[in-house]
Amino acid sequence: MKKIIPLIIFLVALGSCKKYLDKRDQLGLVEEDVFSRYEGVRGYLDACYAALLDIHSWEGQFLQRASVGSLSDEMASNSSANNGIMNIINLGDWLNKRTIGEIGFDRSNGDVGTPRGAIMDNAFMCLRICNKVIEKIETVPGLSTEQKNQLLGQAYFFRGWYYFQIIQRMGGMPIYDKVYNANDDLDVPRKTYAESNEFVMQNMDKAIEFLPHQWTGAEKGRTTKAAAMAVKEMAMLYAASPLMQNNLNSIVNNGYGIPAAEKAAEYANDLIKYCVANTGGTSYRLLSGADYKFIFYHAPNTVSDESIWYNFNGATRDQTRGLRCLYIPQFHSGGTGIDAASFCSPTQNMADKYEVINAGNAYAITDSRSGYNPQKPFLNRDPRFYNNFIVPGEQWGSNSNNTPAYMELYVGGRDLLNAQNNNNVRNRLTSGYVCKKFIWPGANFVNLEYNRYSLNTIYIRLAQVYLDYAEAMNEAYGPNADPKGYGLTAVAAVNLIRTRVGMPPVLAEFTGSKELFRDKIRNERTVELMFENHRWHDIRRWMIAEQVLSQPIMGMRATPPANHATVTNKSTLVFTYNMAFPLTTEQRVFQLKHYWYPVDQNQVNNQFNFKQNPGW
Repeated sequence: MKKIIPLIIFLVALGSCKKYLDKRDQLGLVEEDVFSRYEGVRGYLDACYAALLDIHSWEGQFLQRASVGSLSDEMASNSSANNGIMNIINLGDWLNKRTIGEIGFDRSNGDVGTPRGAIMDNAFMCLRICNKVIEKIETVPGLSTEQKNQLLGQAYFFRGWYYFQIIQRMGGMPIYDKVYNANDDLDVPRKTYAESNEFVMQNMDKAIEFLPHQWTGAEKGRTTKAAAMAVKEMAMLYAASPLMQNNLNSIVNNGYGIPAAEKAAEYANDLIKYCVANTGGTSYRLLSGADYKFIFYHAPNTVSDESIWYNFNGATRDQTRGLRCLYIPQFHSGGTGIDAASFCSPTQNMADKYEVINAGNAYAITDSRSGYNPQKPFLNRDPRFYNNFIVPGEQWGSNSNNTPAYMELYVGGRDLLNAQNNNNVRNRLTSGYVCKKFIWPGANFVNLEYNRYSLNTIYIRLAQVYLDYAEAMNEAYGPNADPKGYGLTAVAAVNLIRTRVGMPPVLAEFTGSKELFRDKIRNERTVELMFENHRWHDIRRWMIAEQVLSQPIMGMRATPPANHATVTNKSTLVFTYNMAFPLTTEQRVFQLKHYWYPVDQNQVNNQFNFKQNPGW
């Protein structure tokens, strides 16, 4: 039988240890030195932290100044001409696009193992590192029990985490539980998603066994028991989702897997109880009121109490890179080049998700009881809207003479004009909004407070765990049932997340059936986790992406009064709004085959047992 090593394994086998051990990947002096002491093994394993995705990095996955939110309907990508999301992913042409970060796995020019590396590339590299550590741990001399447990806990955690990153995108894969060599039979069949997910569960159970409750001092930011519990419940919720019920030959929506939903609810409940009990001196809690914005950036603390699994202050946040390239319009970021003009703007599609509070209840903007007025569109909205969006005329930061600065995101305003007319971004249309969730007023070229706060990429936080629990409970038992005695129904879990930000409970008329409440859970998740790299994966696992992305991506246009240039306080301007402005430069192509990412076709052609995903 002809054996060709698949590219994804070939790169790992020949490339990863070369990078981190500075020698070819075979037993030799350098590898023996690394595995001769605790510090060497820990340093080798720490490559798994260095490879973590940072959604706040301007060059994360080499996506070139585009937020991952631009994959879905969350953001418009006012980015540079060589942006992979804008030119490749959003146009649906994914096959053999090996250098495009989110869907590719061949950035072999030194990016592998860094935030610039593609998700799949970094994942396979880290799987090999974890397998090497697990395989050789017993040969490391002088390890204390604590040191051994620390190393094994992190190795099992990252093996499960990175394997989950692969299967949530490409579906069931072979079980990569050993260090592969050129003489191994690599032409092995893919597993079902359920079988692959079981491998994630096994690794997380081991991680939970070995990891500490918390790390202190310089070790803070390493993965913990709670992080492993969080990945376990999240991965099981994915395994229960409609997309994951398919085998390797089908892409149909047959609904949720109820047994998996029951397990997901159980695992989420285990973590909620753990967090509430402050086990092992931990302090996980939901933040509310004035503290809510500090979930997303932090000082003097470097991590919020709501964060469970996160990339510890991953990228440099400075004027030239980082925040400026993703979230801050040109006038506030300074400069005239690509970096200054490439901010990604939230869409009207997302703004419309936020309910209106009227007479003590909350309603969708399409509900006649909401009192929503499209000419006063930001009145009485869900408080999270004001945390997440900057609107035209809003005061933000200060000018060089210490006077208030305003976001001129309106027709004739400098922020809208500069973005639309800048040749560096090919005159792409911005939405009329700015993402406030991850920036603060001093992050601008006048105040230069880009590093005032720590800004982590949060993968799982406590609010998500409650929403995961609600989704799993609703699918397993319905909105109001708690047959296992967990002490929290699906409805109660959602309302807990709402009330902590000042939102009224979900109207009782939407809690009478699983189907009705499902839509409310999904909307709540979209609002609470907006821009945090969940929406794209959620609409895929729910199998609603075709419907969602067939709708036009919308922005809004605010037209100021004729005297706007002479008004000192721009927040007092009375605008005329067009709340359904089509962003014609934001085309999305999503077909049935796009629910799973393709495996490199050249490699599939050389395998007898390794199947391509349907439609590719």
